[in-house]
Amino acid sequence: MKPSYGRKRIGKAVVLLVTMVLFSMLTGGCGNRAMQTVLEDRGDKAGGEEGRTIEYIDGIPMDENAAVVTVSVADVYEEPGVKSLRVTQVLCNQPVSVIRQSNGWAMVKTISGITGWIRTKFISDDISSISGRLYTYRIVVTSREKTVYSRPGSGATMVNAHMGTEFYAFNSSDDAYEVFLPGNRTGWIKGSGIIRIDPPNGEIPVTNAGDFASTALRFKGISFMLNGLTSLGIDAPGLVYICARINGIDLPITLEGQMHSGVEIPLEKVQAGDLVFLAEKASVQETPGTGETGETEGEELKITSVGICTGGSNYIYAGRKTGYVAIGDLYRENPDGIAVMARRIFD
Repeated sequence: MKPSYGRKRIGKAVVLLVTMVLFSMLTGGCGNRAMQTVLEDRGDKAGGEEGRTIEYIDGIPMDENAAVVTVSVADVYEEPGVKSLRVTQVLCNQPVSVIRQSNGWAMVKTISGITGWIRTKFISDDISSISGRLYTYRIVVTSREKTVYSRPGSGATMVNAHMGTEFYAFNSSDDAYEVFLPGNRTGWIKGSGIIRIDPPNGEIPVTNAGDFASTALRFKGISFMLNGLTSLGIDAPGLVYICARINGIDLPITLEGQMHSGVEIPLEKVQAGDLVFLAEKASVQETPGTGETGETEGEELKITSVGICTGGSNYIYAGRKTGYVAIGDLYRENPDGIAVMARRIFD
């Protein structure tokens, strides 16, 4: 791994551009995940062309500022320092766009749109594990955690990949896939707990509300971690975000964004897979004799958390005050609040 993130931008960019053109001529673009668009970039330092083709992966341009995450999961902070607030996490092999660097830290934009600071030792400007090579499939981890080994059967552990991690495969043997890893390495991933996307630039298939709820239940008992995204620790919006993502639905990663996703439905119509939003008791009132809740007069409703209905009146959520991923009841208050609204994101 490089001790610093530096790059000889002009030379490398020209080599990469020429390589991509040659691959395109020889293969017609097969096996490349590229979701491409032509950008009019007259100020391009790599050559100053009137226009050039830029590859985007999950909204991140594969240009001279692109990098990939090299570890299983890395924290992204509000400021450059581990004592700062964690604003999100990024997973192994995910692209980020580097905005600037300072003293071993890089300000990056993540695929969820959040900007923050990450240690430069956790990213690499070698993006060949996701761009610029020929790929046969894209492999998405759908279990809570999946090990990538050095050989098809087992061997040394190359990386422990968390749910939502994506790799690009170039070889396969039975149910095992050889994938590119950051740092110009390769490894093997096999068995259950993964899905294969063919072609590799295809979308993750949309499943259904029941599968979405079942995915969330895999996190039951996992510790709460503010702005966490993995089985090492997760928060309520993170649980919704990562479970929706591997079931083919891209949702905002923030609570506020999720409050405006899908369509609003009455609480009495909630089914498995619907989002359930909680509010603090102080901001809701109960109508005497009905058990129904509503907004306290003259007071704005304060949404504090979100869960996923698992069937009946139950929902699963990562409770900040509860301290772990727990099961709640639509009609009972818990330490993080009481259900006050719901939204449906699956048809």
